[in-house]
Amino acid sequence: MAPTATVELRADARGNRDHIIAVAGEAFAQFGTGISMTDLAKRAGLGVATLFRRFPTKESLVDAVFATSVEGWLGRLGEGLAERDSWAAFCRLIADVAAEQARHPACADMIVTSFLHGDGFAAERRTVEEGFGELIRRAKAENRAAVDLEWTDVALLLEANAGVVMAAEGDASVASDRLIYRLLGAFAAQ
Repeated sequence: MAPTATVELRADARGNRDHIIAVAGEAFAQFGTGISMTDLAKRAGLGVATLFRRFPTKESLVDAVFATSVEGWLGRLGEGLAERDSWAAFCRLIADVAAEQARHPACADMIVTSFLHGDGFAAERRTVEEGFGELIRRAKAENRAAVDLEWTDVALLLEANAGVVMAAEGDASVASDRLIYRLLGAFAAQ
């Protein structure tokens, strides 16, 4: 009987964790990452102690919510690296991430705080840097990207887009699209 109880407890704990992540994702999308842990616990229908037992810090919860987006981007990066047209893949990846930032302002914040400057995604950040570096190298070899384009330009673009998104009132997609279109134009070979 003990092993069954342990399995049920693990499934219950996993269910609680998944529920918290889903609720937090919705709350972050609506209110940003500034929402308090107390408010998140109420939204999840849990006690604050349960929330902190699953996620000892708010940063750990933000990272858990953000991890799903990161996994998706890594998959798209892999697909982009398999394409023959590196410049088109590069532009599409940038546009996809920027569009996600515009749809979810908390995502814009998380890209800057958790992914570009946080500690929780070091391996993923290296994979993204290396992947974008390879796309940039190929696009330069095809004379499609500016000769001085590098990964730091991509990081700056995502930070700039996050600023546009977080400052926008209402739908940020128009301003985000305009910024991305202009910057990708600047990144192209002249």
